Amino acid sequence: MSIKEIKKREKEQRRDYILDNAEKLFFSRDYDDVSMNQIAQEVGLNKATLYLYFNNKESIYFAIVLRGVRIFKEILKNRVELGKTGIGKLEEAGRAYFEFYQDHPDYHDAYLYFKSKRFKDSADEYALQIEALTGDLMIIICNSIQEGIKDGTIRNDVKPIEVAVFVAVTAERIVGLGPTTLKVLESQGISHEQFIEDSMGLWKHMVMETTRN
Repeated sequence: MSIKEIKKREKEQRRDYILDNAEKLFFSRDYDDVSMNQIAQEVGLNKATLYLYFNNKESIYFAIVLRGVRIFKEILKNRVELGKTGIGKLEEAGRAYFEFYQDHPDYHDAYLYFKSKRFKDSADEYALQIEALTGDLMIIICNSIQEGIKDGTIRNDVKPIEVAVFVAVTAERIVGLGPTTLKVLESQGISHEQFIEDSMGLWKHMVMETTRN
């Protein structure tokens, strides 16, 4: 291994070390309650050294979100492969989002905050990578819908991108129900988990080709 390669690996390891420790802060506090000084203190480096790896606090946060989106993409790909039909793949895509929410709640919440108006139109390199990966996620879902149209399990009068966006947007809302709404459901004996499962059933029936299912 050349000296150049060794230095590159060391830089990557230091970058990952910074992110590992910055995660602890961002996942335990609100975004505004974390500063570059606090991150530097957490990792045991001076603030000037942090700027050798990241442009600012926002960039560090985006790099952490990017980690989460990569995890979600792998979950989505693996889940969709379980589906035997187009509608089955779409169901699995929905379950992938809920698996991400349940197993990686901190990354999930960070991703939602990234999508807020606060960071709209950011030109940060990590933000651009997140947007590109988000596009990949939508393609995976659209492909499942197109497959369903071809195999007859999904109506042929739906637009794949509209269904994909609808599923993505409603999934975010379903997992983010407020305490008042959750209490209303619980008063009827419906848990949050059951509501999530029933919601996927609603998606399915909205787009199913009923003449064949």
